[in-house]
Amino acid sequence: MEFKKVNSNYVSEAVALAILEYERECTKCGQLIKNDYKEKLQGLIENLFQSQYGIMALKQGELTGYLCFYGPWDGFFGEVKGAFSPLGGSAIAGNDRNKIASLLFEKASEELIKDGICSIAICVYAHDEEIAKSFVMNGFGIRCSDAIRDLNVNVDMHIKPDNILFSELERGKYRDIRLLKIELEKHLSKAPIFFPANINRIDDWLNNDESRIFVAKENNEIIGYIEVGDKGENFITENKAMRSICGAYFKKEHRNKEVAANLLKYICEQLKAEGIGYLGVDCETLNPNALRFWGKYFENYTYSFHRRIDERIIGFYKYLDEI
Repeated sequence: MEFKKVNSNYVSEAVALAILEYERECTKCGQLIKNDYKEKLQGLIENLFQSQYGIMALKQGELTGYLCFYGPWDGFFGEVKGAFSPLGGSAIAGNDRNKIASLLFEKASEELIKDGICSIAICVYAHDEEIAKSFVMNGFGIRCSDAIRDLNVNVDMHIKPDNILFSELERGKYRDIRLLKIELEKHLSKAPIFFPANINRIDDWLNNDESRIFVAKENNEIIGYIEVGDKGENFITENKAMRSICGAYFKKEHRNKEVAANLLKYICEQLKAEGIGYLGVDCETLNPNALRFWGKYFENYTYSFHRRIDERIIGFYKYLDEI
């Protein structure tokens, strides 16, 4: 096995590997869109193969795997530089994929650390247990997932709560959910999630957001909302037949009363009537409330793994170079 920096001469082979991985996930995730993503993957991989952080594995001159990263970015899940390998940013073939994935990460991480990158995230298919195990054994943990729902599969029926009305919020009234947005930020900052709150960004979001907001009301008071956007976090969500949930929050006293489930059912029916065939959600797996709720109605097709390397290693490498 030979490991080299990615080379544009191997883009076609890389696209073929990426398509095989997508087709494999389609056999495991029944609700995933059966679509030809060759053009999307071609553009993605051509771009990634220009990255300074990309390694490919060759066996007898043929591409058997690759791992590429975007970055670096400052302040990536902490006060350190980070890099991210998106869905399609890696693909591995052969009979020893676990080992190849580990070796690709070893080679790629050497280059990342040289540039002071200590926060590393990698998105892979949810049912690729062999690759998942490889990254877990390399010190990664799951941080979030993408899930999907075929809108031709009806949402399970629920008893509609009394006096609860569901509707889409007019774009000029998005500030009506400002307090719920603040409560969401507070919730995400607490155990076991521990996401640093950024209350200041809420007003920017309210002024500039292009998403659609669907709300549940009781006595004309908004008690919860679900936000739906045109795109999500990966190339699959760019499909014109798909929309993506990108935020949700319900007041504590209205949870476990089927309010969220019925609002989701309302959204699915509205989108289906508009000709939309699929709905996705980007779920932080660190958030147990979200994980349990979305898991009832959506099927996971990706997991994003994250590893934070002790940044003191950078100083140690500099010391080694000096002695």
